[in-house]
Amino acid sequence: MAVSGCFIGPNQSIFQHLKSPRPNPSYRNHVNKNHIFLSFPLLLASSCQSCLRASLINSSDGKGGKMIWKEKDEWKINFSGEKPTTPLLDTINYPAHMKNLSTQDLEQLAAELRADIVYKVSKIGGHLSSSLGVVELSVALHHVFNTPEDKIIWDVGHQTYPHKILTGRRSRMHTIRKTSGLSGFPKRDESIYDAFGAGHSSTSISAGLGMAVARDLLGKKNNVISVIGDGAMTAGQAYEAMNNAGYLDFNLIVVLNDKKQVSLPTATLDGPATPVGALSSALAKLQASTNFRKLREAAKSITKQIGGQAHQVAAKVDEYARV
Repeated sequence: MAVSGCFIGPNQSIFQHLKSPRPNPSYRNHVNKNHIFLSFPLLLASSCQSCLRASLINSSDGKGGKMIWKEKDEWKINFSGEKPTTPLLDTINYPAHMKNLSTQDLEQLAAELRADIVYKVSKIGGHLSSSLGVVELSVALHHVFNTPEDKIIWDVGHQTYPHKILTGRRSRMHTIRKTSGLSGFPKRDESIYDAFGAGHSSTSISAGLGMAVARDLLGKKNNVISVIGDGAMTAGQAYEAMNNAGYLDFNLIVVLNDKKQVSLPTATLDGPATPVGALSSALAKLQASTNFRKLREAAKSITKQIGGQAHQVAAKVDEYARV
């Protein structure tokens, strides 16, 4: 089982690790061959708090009544209760429309998507914090991978509001969790983009492994991506699936979204509780590990000396590992 990954620090954006569009057949080969996604790579992605920081700011602060704007290197959002203006999001009906966006455009898209979710949930109710926790990750995954050919499996179903909006269901979000409306969770007969229907946690890796095995038996080349949070990773089913995946040695991508909320309850009357447990400590230590950082820098130095395609391939592997 090949494990690779890195964390995105608290002051980094997930989008600075992305390059421009890759939605064509040549990208499929590029991912499978040059990025060296070995049998079972584990990509460690930080939570939304590590990406764009959307601030609660009064429109009376001299911003001319704007609800979404960029200030220095950060996008600001005024959650005033009014319907936000989302010029870029309005042009995105499906993931294919995101492929030519620049890094700056992706950051703007994420800010607009965040504001749109807050506005809609404030009107109809629903799962808010879980969906806000994967806004940037949802944008990044749909920009990089070629869905619905590539299969994204969301471990906790109620975090898929951004995914639903980006996959052709924005106009129906007001019907979510209502009779004959959209499901609050991924639903395969609702959209071809919903690869697996799951209401709760810890099933994504085993489901992804099954899809990876079926893909290889059919001779297909698409990617299978399981997205799982640090809380869901504590379940025995997730570890059982990783053990099985490592043994079978199929090409499966697992994104571990470390929200630093590995233990419940995470909120008290006195404020958020500090996460506890071995997994939380292990992830924090890995992020700050001097040896881990030295290893990455040594690898960069060696591939630079080799030069040519070796350095380019290594750079791509490192780039995608940090996503």
